[in-house]
Amino acid sequence: MKIFLRSLLLLALFATAAHAQAPANTEPTNAEEAAAKKAKEEAEIDAKYQAWVQTLTPERQAWEKTLQAELGNFYLPIHKKEKVQGRSNAWDFVADDPKLPRILLIGDSVSRAYTQTVRKELAGIANVHRAPANCGPTATGLKKLDVWLGDGKWDVIHFNFGIHDRNTPLEDYKERLTQLVEQMKESGAKVVWASTTPIPDVEAKKYFAKSIVDRNRVAAEVMKEQGVITDDLFAAITPRLAELQNQDDVHFSGPGNEFLGQQVALFLKANLSQVYKLSARASELDPAAAEHPEIGFIFKDDKGKPQDVQNAIVDTRVPQRGQLVIWLMGHNGVLFDRIASYGLHAIQPHYANRWFGMIDGKNRDDGESLGKIRLEAATGEDFSPIVDIPKADGMKTRALHFVKYLAKENPEGNWGQFLNEDQSDLLWDKVIMAGASHGSTTSARFAKHQKVARVVMFCGPRDQLDSWQGLPSATPENRYFGFSHVLDGGWSGDHYCRSWIMLGLAKFGPIVNVDQVPYPYESSRRLITDADVKGNANRAHSSVVPGGSAVKGPDGQFIHEDVWRYLFTYPVDEVGEAVEPETDCMLDLRK
Repeated sequence: MKIFLRSLLLLALFATAAHAQAPANTEPTNAEEAAAKKAKEEAEIDAKYQAWVQTLTPERQAWEKTLQAELGNFYLPIHKKEKVQGRSNAWDFVADDPKLPRILLIGDSVSRAYTQTVRKELAGIANVHRAPANCGPTATGLKKLDVWLGDGKWDVIHFNFGIHDRNTPLEDYKERLTQLVEQMKESGAKVVWASTTPIPDVEAKKYFAKSIVDRNRVAAEVMKEQGVITDDLFAAITPRLAELQNQDDVHFSGPGNEFLGQQVALFLKANLSQVYKLSARASELDPAAAEHPEIGFIFKDDKGKPQDVQNAIVDTRVPQRGQLVIWLMGHNGVLFDRIASYGLHAIQPHYANRWFGMIDGKNRDDGESLGKIRLEAATGEDFSPIVDIPKADGMKTRALHFVKYLAKENPEGNWGQFLNEDQSDLLWDKVIMAGASHGSTTSARFAKHQKVARVVMFCGPRDQLDSWQGLPSATPENRYFGFSHVLDGGWSGDHYCRSWIMLGLAKFGPIVNVDQVPYPYESSRRLITDADVKGNANRAHSSVVPGGSAVKGPDGQFIHEDVWRYLFTYPVDEVGEAVEPETDCMLDLRK
């Protein structure tokens, strides 16, 4: 009996131990149960995700709808889970800051992994978006590019296709890349190619390093043909592959993704379309530059303040017109902002523009000296016995050295387009001469001597006793544009109307009051305004130029915005009907 009881006790202990060691019945015991459990978990996540989506603004809901359609069976569940968990990812909705440029990143999982670093690095600099997909091979790109581009305007598209094309025949790869680049360029964006990052040789995974080298070579050919710049991520990451790439994988570690994102951000920052405002001292650009204190041509004033600072501007965010404005007055930031917004480059060189008040009245009013001095100040050539201005100190040479400096220091601005092949001169057929009063007069005098693209003359030209306005003109007469206020003493004294008639501008239309005649002002070259300046003739003089004296409407906006754009951009070959010169404008002002 004792043996029997002992046996029962042992059996009970074994049973208890077996029960204690048996796993709880919470794990699936077959594939069907596993699938059911996964489906239940996904359903729960999806329900929470859909509830979250309902809390979003219409714009964000639309973005999530796009992701649902485009991310696919692998990435969409990951995205939903991350959103339910409150986590950020590469496909976060981007609420644009309208003041910043918009960048679109297109690429595969390598690109996806560095997207958030790019966003962080360019915060406050650009709105960084990502295509709503893991973009895959070029074949997918051709099918989906319209979806990825969406309806918005992109300033920059940074893209890559390569790892998923490693088995694509090279000729097909080249053809597809070409088509993709051409379509991206049609969007008006600046297109940037990111070279494909290296992959290891892993035969089991069909990874072959040479496949990427070959495709990068082909891509380089395409980008050269298409004029597309390259963000060379292959070269950037190669020296650090052992440290930053996952073993036997095409992907990178966290620090590797961060490194790539930083490289992309640096490249984009350097190549973003933006407004570039630059300056340099003339005395520092050319060792031959010299002062001429006898005519107020100096580098520093008595207090040591630089007087030879030159200014430049270009706005690469807008379509470029391929023309350079040379402004022959003091720097005017309000004007320069507008010139840049028209797609024009602009510079304000330091040249001898203070001599006017230092010439004695006899020489000033002899009928020919002013024009000669202006031409010598502009060219640095010997046109006047009254002044001695070497070439190094004339406007032409100062402008040339400044543009050469800008071409080197600001390649993004494409200043080199205004230089001839050996950089010995400016391409003057691409130059717009412009100025106000004294500066407009020198602009017109120079254009008589040198053919230029256009001349913009605010409150001028003056030199009412000189005759140079009637000389033959190297610049076609239809390229001169003038704008004056009727209360300006230069207008009421017939200085400007005299110059306009002598320049031949009556051939291209009547004098048009821009406050009464709408754009395009009968295509005339002679524009006036009688806008309210409270009867102040001094203000009237400068009121035609953007700035503090310009007239504003009840809405606080300048009333002559259209006029200013017209002066700088209206097609020179579109002209008004010829009229007879006005008989009430005195041509001989010595009487």
